[in-house]
Amino acid sequence: MFSGSADAERVNVYDYTDGCHVTGSGLPGRLSLYHYGEGSHFTLNVDGSRFSGYDYGSGAYFNGHVSGRSVTVYDYDEGAYFNYTV
Repeated sequence: MFSGSADAERVNVYDYTDGCHVTGSGLPGRLSLYHYGEGSHFTLNVDGSRFSGYDYGSGAYFNGHVSGRSVTVYDYDEGAYFNYTV
């Protein structure tokens, strides 16, 4: 569960699961973010309903898509899909 603000150029949210902030900024659709709980950076590229990125903490890519209130993420580090509802 998250709360906070996010738009195409800036993110400032609180991750209640990990008890920490996730913040960052960048160009529209190309963000560089920092997860304070993990202590690592990750990138997030958004193109319409699809997104992708790289997690420097795990050294792995991820990608996914949004459909209505559903978000599907494929995490290459885990080798698995994760589904969320927002």
